[in-house]
Amino acid sequence: MKQRNLMLILQGLSCLVFLFACRNVQETDGKAVRAVVPVTVTSVRTGIMAEYAEFPATSSFLEKAVIKSPITGYVEKCFVSAGDRAKMNEMLFELRTKEATILYQDSVHALGITGLIQVRASIEGLVSVMNHPKGDFVQEGEPLCTLVLPQSLVFILELPYELKDYIRLGTECILLLPGNEKLNASIHAVLPAMTGASQTVRVILQPRIPKPLPENLMARVKIIRSIKYNVLILPKSSVLSDEVMKNFWVMKLINDTIAVKVPVVAGITGADSVEIVSPVFLPSERILTSGNYGLGDTAVVRIIK
Repeated sequence: MKQRNLMLILQGLSCLVFLFACRNVQETDGKAVRAVVPVTVTSVRTGIMAEYAEFPATSSFLEKAVIKSPITGYVEKCFVSAGDRAKMNEMLFELRTKEATILYQDSVHALGITGLIQVRASIEGLVSVMNHPKGDFVQEGEPLCTLVLPQSLVFILELPYELKDYIRLGTECILLLPGNEKLNASIHAVLPAMTGASQTVRVILQPRIPKPLPENLMARVKIIRSIKYNVLILPKSSVLSDEVMKNFWVMKLINDTIAVKVPVVAGITGADSVEIVSPVFLPSERILTSGNYGLGDTAVVRIIK
């Protein structure tokens, strides 16, 4: 009888020990679920946000001079080549008339007529095109070469007519050249004509600082569509969104260890910053800028530097 009672007591103690161990495991597991996430924080700042529209533009020289042949004859000499800089009134070509060429080659009836005509530069500029080398036969009025003024280089923007309201004379814009090079420019003029097929308006963009760029260089122009002053700005990494980019939120610290989800209304989005339309955050409030991706509505975090 005593042995039986002893066995019952031992079984009871075993059950109590088992229950106590299970309770400790459950408490330990519950604490392990709330992992501490290392994060960095920032705060809102006040500044200017601008929204841009991008369009293609092509470089072109506004001032050109096509040097034409004053006679029908042959190119006797060329004094310049493509890429050379020609000064005002500098000799470019020497031509021989067709009649003089025939008499010059006739040894029987040599009259000593040379028939040489000098062709000089009408402007100072660069030789962009050489149409005829030495020895070519040219007709009167045929182009010999083309001179361009380097300082007259502009960019021509072909703008759809329905977007003409974006254009205001004197407005600053940014030209994005190949290789991520940027060039400041301004809207100089709008030509009073439409291109036939594309029905676009041609806009002249004048670079602020002249650069030795080639003609027909393709670039992208960024024109300001709208600009806002004294707006609240957060880094782009602080603003999270859903898959369709419709709902936005940030993770805000309510103390040193707890971050909560706060829905926001985003405005203009820049390259690395976002305008916060609402709610109005105070500069003293701390917003997560890293470690915030994938966090739930309430998360335990640890601030790192």
